[in-house]
Amino acid sequence: MEYVRIADTDINHKLLHQQMEQFISDQSLENLSQISLTSIAGDDDWECTVGKLHLLDHPERFYSVINESLSGTYIHELISRYSKYYRWRLLRLTGRSCYSVHSDRNAGDKFNIRLHIPVITNPDAFLCFYPEKPSAGKDLTIRHEHLIAGNSYEVNTTGLHSAINYGIEDRYHIVGVRYENSNNW
Repeated sequence: MEYVRIADTDINHKLLHQQMEQFISDQSLENLSQISLTSIAGDDDWECTVGKLHLLDHPERFYSVINESLSGTYIHELISRYSKYYRWRLLRLTGRSCYSVHSDRNAGDKFNIRLHIPVITNPDAFLCFYPEKPSAGKDLTIRHEHLIAGNSYEVNTTGLHSAINYGIEDRYHIVGVRYENSNNW
C-alpha cells in the first residue's frame, strides 16, 4: 500500500523555519505542541483545531480561514497554495518521543489525506505505518517514512500509523487535511 506521495519539491524551508520561529515568539506559543493555523473566522484562535478529531466543536472543513496574524507570510502563501486542504496546524514532536498508534478515519469510504510540510526535521524522525493492528506474538512489518524539509507530501493516514522522533531536536510539520474518494488514492 502506498502511504506517502511527494506533492512538491520547491518549499523554501529556510524562510518557513524563520517565519515559524518568529510567529511562535510573537504570539507567545512556545509551550504548545499543536498550533491552529486556520480557524472558522481567521480570528487568531491558536488552539481551536488541536487535539482529537471527535473533540472538535465543528467538522474539520469549517476550519479553513487562515488566521489573521499570518497574513502576508510564506506560511499564508503555502496554505493558500494547497487550497483543497483545511484544518491547518503546526505540529511539534519533541525529541525522543512518539505519538500513539491511531487511525484518522472518517465515516464512509473516503481516505483521510494529510498534506505535510516539514519545517524542521532530523534523519531520525519518521512517520510509521502499520498494515494491521499489532497483537501478541505476531510479527508486523512497519513502514517508516522520513519526510524531508523542502518538500511537501500527501500522506494517507486512514489506517494505523504513528510518528516517532528518535532524534534529540524537535520536529515541526505544518499539516492540513482533506478527504479523498478511495478510487483516487
